[in-house]
Amino acid sequence: MTISIGDDINAATRSYHTTLNQLILQFLPFSLPPHTSNNHLYALGISHFLPIYSSFESSLRGHRRRSNTSPSRIKDTLRALHIPQLERAEALEKDINILLPSLHRDPSPIHHPRLEAFKRHIQPSLASKPHLLFAYTWIFYMALFSGGRYIRSKLRAGFTLSNTPKSQHHLDELAGLSFWIFPGEVDGEDLKIDYKARVALLSSELTEEERAEIIAEGVHIMVSLTEVVKEIADTVPERAIALAEETVSDTMTHLKGPVARIRPPWVLLLRYIFPMGFMDLLSAGTGIAASRGLRHGAGTPMSMQVAAK
Repeated sequence: MTISIGDDINAATRSYHTTLNQLILQFLPFSLPPHTSNNHLYALGISHFLPIYSSFESSLRGHRRRSNTSPSRIKDTLRALHIPQLERAEALEKDINILLPSLHRDPSPIHHPRLEAFKRHIQPSLASKPHLLFAYTWIFYMALFSGGRYIRSKLRAGFTLSNTPKSQHHLDELAGLSFWIFPGEVDGEDLKIDYKARVALLSSELTEEERAEIIAEGVHIMVSLTEVVKEIADTVPERAIALAEETVSDTMTHLKGPVARIRPPWVLLLRYIFPMGFMDLLSAGTGIAASRGLRHGAGTPMSMQVAAK
């Protein structure tokens, strides 16, 4: 019996999962109350993953539509692999639109070279080797059913509206958490079982060379994600500060005189005092993050835990 390619991806990326999970678990609490009173840090952090999901999901749909870009075997395999209800890009974009007003979507133009490098890699790789979609769908979808459940529980506790007669699903949507929920009565568990069964079955359709390339791409994905999460840690706080200061400025435009020039104390804490303490915590808790040179001011991103199980 052929071993599922998903199991091979897990085995090859296990050490990378550990590193990435440590970073995310270190950062997650600082995106939630009482460390922050709003969900801007989470929204800014998670927004980095929208182009990744959009890229590989559009590629999967595109390969299914085009009849002359792939061998018939691969085309049929990708058609069988695709489960539209698992797609997350549309839900994530909806969440971002709820959490970040369009006026403040990107308050400061910051370059993200690691994210850009990963984005540039995805489309050409999938265009030439569409079977690599096994790696992308396995890592990015299975993550939502393992570590993603834990992250969702923390986000619900921190930001979901309460004391209303609405259903949990509706509350998640109102709170901008649609990315983490799935349609149906069993919260996507049926989709998870279906997808894993398809991967196991379709693994027998892959050649040894294709399997090796899929496993190698899985490792590349995990390395790239680790770099992206570190980049989020380095840039998201700057954007959050800019958004906060712009919001404060907007609310104080009607004031005149020296009062209008006073920067609220909490903004000063966010810019100067809080990041220094956070760096001390990072140094003590995650030697990997500190050794990569996260500078003072690297604050608190929110990302996703990619622990495929």
